[in-house]
Amino acid sequence: MSPDQPSAAGLAASAIAATSAPTDADTADALAQLADVAGHASTVLFNYRRDNPDASDLDQALNLEMTLDKRAIDLRVQAVKLLGAQAADALAQMKDASKQVDAFLAAEKKIEGQLAIASAVIGLAGAALVGDAGGILAAVVSVHSALASAGT
Repeated sequence: MSPDQPSAAGLAASAIAATSAPTDADTADALAQLADVAGHASTVLFNYRRDNPDASDLDQALNLEMTLDKRAIDLRVQAVKLLGAQAADALAQMKDASKQVDAFLAAEKKIEGQLAIASAVIGLAGAALVGDAGGILAAVVSVHSALASAGT
């Protein structure tokens, strides 16, 4: 090996140094976006309850609405550090899932789909609050499954 060529150890050290963990700002942005989605889902369920006072699923809608409100508050207040090698991927996927849920809620008019998505958002918010990157990735899969089942 010539002196001008880097060693394998040098390449590995450079690759590790180039890989940066998500910043606190990245984490805060992802959590704020998820909090906004939880708030949006809560508002959709509130409007449903207000516009359909005789619906048979009002208790379920109210329960999900209240849970979403609490999660939105928790996400905005609690400082969460995502740990592990999957943190950057977890943040990116959480942001993507939040965008997809927001778009779904803006278009979906059937309460069944809204309830399923609201439940999945609660799971994602809970995983984000715990700060476990693997749990977030699993919850993102649940959100995507709920979106697919609801017809997006």
